[in-house]
Amino acid sequence: MRISSRILRKSRTFFMGFLTVLFFLSLQAPGIVNGAQTKKSSVVKKHVTQPKKAKYSVKKKLRPQPRGIQAKASYCVNLRSNETLHSKNADQQLPVASLSKLVTAMVALDHFPMNKKLEVPENIKKVPKSVVGLRPGDELTVKDLLHGLLIGSGNDCAETLACAYPGGKKNFVAAMNKKARSLGMRKTLFYTPSGLDQISVNGSEEPDVDSNVSTAREIASIARAAFSNPTIREVSLKKSHILASEKEKNGYPVRTTNKLLRDNLPLMGGKTGYTSRAGHCLATEFTPGRNAFLIVVLGSPDHFRDTRLLYHKVLKETSGAKAPVSSKTARVASQD
Repeated sequence: MRISSRILRKSRTFFMGFLTVLFFLSLQAPGIVNGAQTKKSSVVKKHVTQPKKAKYSVKKKLRPQPRGIQAKASYCVNLRSNETLHSKNADQQLPVASLSKLVTAMVALDHFPMNKKLEVPENIKKVPKSVVGLRPGDELTVKDLLHGLLIGSGNDCAETLACAYPGGKKNFVAAMNKKARSLGMRKTLFYTPSGLDQISVNGSEEPDVDSNVSTAREIASIARAAFSNPTIREVSLKKSHILASEKEKNGYPVRTTNKLLRDNLPLMGGKTGYTSRAGHCLATEFTPGRNAFLIVVLGSPDHFRDTRLLYHKVLKETSGAKAPVSSKTARVASQD
């Protein structure tokens, strides 16, 4: 009996202690549970109220390509039949910039032997760009000067040819105008051998500016005569050349200004031109198959695009044949 009572008392004490522990745990449990829920809910709330910003790709708006010929004046003639295939302001007198160099080349070939060496003028550095970079006092052959003139459109080459002419530059320009008249030109007038504007000061506040001028139709006739010369035709189709020099060990390298030479087009001659007054100008002869066209664009924002587009159109209209066009030509033609 004593042992049982002792065991009973110990059991009762243990049981009361156990109940006490449970009582205190029951008081703290809601806080623990609620705290966990609160923490969890705050995390969820934070996740919901601050979503990640979506990333959007913004596409650049492409400028629409202009439709049709953008040049101020343009002209195309069939060289086989002399039929006018396209005409836009073809008789409007406009600045022609370096297209003048076609006449410069013809006058030079009329007077100078190809192998004759000409001295570069001492004031050549004053000639504005584009230039080959000829050094004063250097000597170059007429042949090399023509390469610099027609490939790189070097104004310094034009000045060198003109200054070496009997009577100097003034007489050379007179010979250019005489050449134009002999070809039947009536609206063509030259002031400089390079195509640069002639600026003269006569005491007034603003200087007088004279530009070499012509029309798209007359430039076509000039280009036709120029490209019939084998030398001019051959040189105008070269992509690059090195002018031999007496002073420059490596000569003067020149690269073409005519981007059409990069295309798969049947060119037989071409000359570019640009001044701020004239805009972009281009005269080009094409011989696709049995056809032969001469295309002139004056005052164009993109003379190469206009020429490609016009070439594609006239070839399609005249023969119905597919033009051997480059990818650039195809993209342009699809917009018209």
